[in-house]
Amino acid sequence: METKRKFIMRFGITVCLLAILFLEGLFLYCRYVKHTSISQYAVEKLQLAQKWISHSGAQTANAKTPASRELPTVKSITPNALPFQTAADFLQEMIREKEFRIPEKRHAAPVSSNSGTEADPAYPTEETPPKEDPEAATASPSPKPKKTKAKAAPAEAMAADSTGLDVTNIHELVERQAAAGIKPNMEGRIQLEAESILQYPELPTGCEVTSLTMALRFAGYDVSKEELADQFLDKAAPGTVSYKTAFWGDPRQADSFGCYAPVIVKAANKYLANQKSEKTAYNLTGASLDDLLAEVRMGYPVIVWGSMYIDEEIVFSYGWDIEGETVTWPSNEHCMLLIGFDTANNSVIVCDPLSGIVSYDKNAFQRHYDTLEKQAIVIY
Repeated sequence: METKRKFIMRFGITVCLLAILFLEGLFLYCRYVKHTSISQYAVEKLQLAQKWISHSGAQTANAKTPASRELPTVKSITPNALPFQTAADFLQEMIREKEFRIPEKRHAAPVSSNSGTEADPAYPTEETPPKEDPEAATASPSPKPKKTKAKAAPAEAMAADSTGLDVTNIHELVERQAAAGIKPNMEGRIQLEAESILQYPELPTGCEVTSLTMALRFAGYDVSKEELADQFLDKAAPGTVSYKTAFWGDPRQADSFGCYAPVIVKAANKYLANQKSEKTAYNLTGASLDDLLAEVRMGYPVIVWGSMYIDEEIVFSYGWDIEGETVTWPSNEHCMLLIGFDTANNSVIVCDPLSGIVSYDKNAFQRHYDTLEKQAIVIY
């Protein structure tokens, strides 16, 4: 009996030690490899299991499809069909009570994928071709693009390209970099001292306006993300207008979508005009990532569009007919503030509204940036 008791005690101690070693290893893995917490990692794994169980083709309720392509949604499946749903909900509630962040995917269930997307070279040397200004074309027959002044009014500083985006003449960006002696191939490490602001819990889908808040605060303005979202951001019901015209939904609502650069440029310039500021927000859509890093090197953080998850591709959900055109939404679309780079490990440094100040692989970051039409905004 004594021998059996000793065996049980030793066995219990061994199991406890192994459990401690496992948890310690899991903590180190989450902290230094996945850059997340154990609780958040567990939630992601449970959600992944739920996704497999509910079928990989299921689509979230946010990403609406036309009636001809109705798919079962995660919300439409009964809890009994998802044995992990209760556990996931419990963990999420526990994390919320402890004020942890849960980076939920925005409208993440894809219908189609971006196949064939390859990573661009780490530091491309070719310059971005200048975009032609329509005002110059109407003023004279000369095909040369019209140059804009650094302190020009927003209407003068931007022109509409063939995709409908209001973009700054890239020729001006290249000129500014050349005048400052900035070369595309940069060496070393730079990180601007920008304030990190998180979108949760007030703005669960407000990564764009949160990134704008960080950029404006870096520029010296005492503004909150809620003020920008409520007073200066143009909003519309999803699918009624282009998300290049207005934010789809409301950043305060978890089932909203987002917007593209022109909407944030307009919100920024409305705020700057309200403050009687001489600064202007410029839409740099179309500039190469190295051009943006040159802006950072000159001391200007850049608002950029990419993916919520650096290791996942951006895919487009199909389903809205707007003025006779089929409009798709980029699942996992995300917006961040680019504040630095490190050439030693080929990474970029961003203020991520979901994760704080983090480093991402430059090739993966550039692939997402290119997929979302190379959207970027700078304020100066």
